[in-house]
Order: sequence, then C-alpha cells, then structure tokens
Amino acid sequence: MLRTHKITFLYIISTLMVTACSSSQPPTKVELVTNKKMFQMNRQEVINGIEDCRSVKLRPVLYHGRIMVADRYVPIVVDIQCAPTHRDYN
Repeated sequence: MLRTHKITFLYIISTLMVTACSSSQPPTKVELVTNKKMFQMNRQEVINGIEDCRSVKLRPVLYHGRIMVADRYVPIVVDIQCAPTHRDYN
C-alpha cells in the first residue's frame, strides 16, 4: 500500500508538519520601551553588581538595551541578575 500511495502519503506528512508549527493564538503585542522608561546603570553600579554576584559564588548576567547615539545603536546595561554557575549543576 505504501508504494502505491507514496506521493499522497508524503503530501499528508508534509502538510501535518507545517500545520503542527502553526499557532491558533493571536500574536502578542510588543510594546516599544523608550529611553524615558528604561534607565541606564552607570559604570560603578555595574561594577558593584558584578562584584556582588561574584562574592556569593554566582555568575552575573547582564541585560542590555540599546540607545541611539550619533546615528548608531549603542548597547547599555539595564539590569544585572545573579545566576547559578555551571558547577552548581554537577
């Protein structure tokens, strides 16, 4: 049976694969955060945040944003969080 309906079977499988990845949920609305709502950390705050994480044997994770400076986007540090190191999972 598989030999006689090979193309039909492949068509059905490919259709199922494509439709399995589709979503019936409406797309989420993404809000643009402006510079007035996003505050840049200064250099000393970043250094203190990194040292605080390292002092308790955690790894610092820096979250970046981008601002427009002289027609170029420049990354800025917005937040620092401490995360476990890879050694904690062993």
